[in-house]
Amino acid sequence: MGAREDGSGGDAPDADALRFAQWSIARAFAMLGPLCRIGLPVVLFMLLVADPLLFQQRIWGQHFQHRSLVLWHAVASLHFLAFLLLSTRLHTHIGRQRCLIAFLGFGGALFTWFGFISWSLSGDLSVYAIFLLTMVCAMSFPGRLRMVLCLCSAGALLVCIHLLDGRGIFYTSGAGMNLVALALVALFLDDHLMRLNRDLYRQQQRVEQERERADKVLYNALPMSIADELKRNNVVKAEKYPRMAVLFVDIVGFTDFSANRPPHAVVEILNEIFCLFDTLVDRYDVEKIKTIGDAYMVVGKVDAAPVAQLALDMLDAMRAYRQRSGHPLDIRAGLHAGATVAGVIGLKRFLYDVWGDAVNTASRMESTGRAGTIQVTDALAQELQHAFRFSASAQVHVKGKGPMATRFLLGRRSAALSEPETKPAPEVALRRAA
Repeated sequence: MGAREDGSGGDAPDADALRFAQWSIARAFAMLGPLCRIGLPVVLFMLLVADPLLFQQRIWGQHFQHRSLVLWHAVASLHFLAFLLLSTRLHTHIGRQRCLIAFLGFGGALFTWFGFISWSLSGDLSVYAIFLLTMVCAMSFPGRLRMVLCLCSAGALLVCIHLLDGRGIFYTSGAGMNLVALALVALFLDDHLMRLNRDLYRQQQRVEQERERADKVLYNALPMSIADELKRNNVVKAEKYPRMAVLFVDIVGFTDFSANRPPHAVVEILNEIFCLFDTLVDRYDVEKIKTIGDAYMVVGKVDAAPVAQLALDMLDAMRAYRQRSGHPLDIRAGLHAGATVAGVIGLKRFLYDVWGDAVNTASRMESTGRAGTIQVTDALAQELQHAFRFSASAQVHVKGKGPMATRFLLGRRSAALSEPETKPAPEVALRRAA
């Protein structure tokens, strides 16, 4: 298998191959702890319980292989203990990769030794076969290490039995052919499982891409905290906010402007303007709630000052757009703060919305304003007067509320500006009734 198939390397492996290698190593490393937790109790039991009993009952004696098996149990215990500890401490890709290489290398040598001991004592290679297949099936380590480990381990065991075991039944019994066949089967399984892992990786990548695409749509439709709650619980609980700043922005005269234009041109112009607003919203700790025709709604859950600055930036952005495009369009805005309730409504095309008197008042501030102005309630203006400049207070008749004291937001307060706060804006006297 080359570098592009299993992420094993090469002069310039592509990004996908590197990600697959990281994915494979993460999966293999996840199996390291469970394998050690299984192996360690087994070899400790053999070392501390079974071996002493076998010697005590004189089932084992002074045979060299019996002592070698005790030594093997001790070394295997240290092997599993060491890598069990490492499995909880390594968190980097390189560290895990090196740990797996060491585990597979030492494990291969350890079980090759055990295979020789087992053959010498009983003519049995079943435990060695279990090891070989376990390493192939459980440790899908990327690259050629698995092949090298399998071939070297089987080859070393063949050589050791040929040179050191003088009973001569290794070949006559067919065990030699069985060992070769076992190595070939392990290589075949290794190649097959790596291809399956590659297919699984690709499927997971496609699933992740689709999830990211769905999340992007969801996060564009809903605030992030609301979207996360909807993903977790499939429902969103309504939440009450004791104070929320609400901003409504409307494009003045857009209905008449769009009456004689083709639909695609109308949508293109409206999209261009609202994309400008979306870019501005991202600069502040505020949330876009929705667009209603040519109206745009924003809320601030923490402070009203960012919403006020956003409204000023929208006026500037609209002025620049008007000069750039030549379209005779302007906006008017209304801002208020107060108690609200927010939640998600509907089962299809669900919408996150905000309700309350503060929403209605902010809407009235917008509808009773004029093009190029930001009208706010007098109460909110007094709250923000340390940072912003406002026109003088004036009475405006608001539908459902009667006369209300309102002001126009003129700009940020600056020592370089000599204009007094109470200077009326030219359009104050021109305010219309709701």
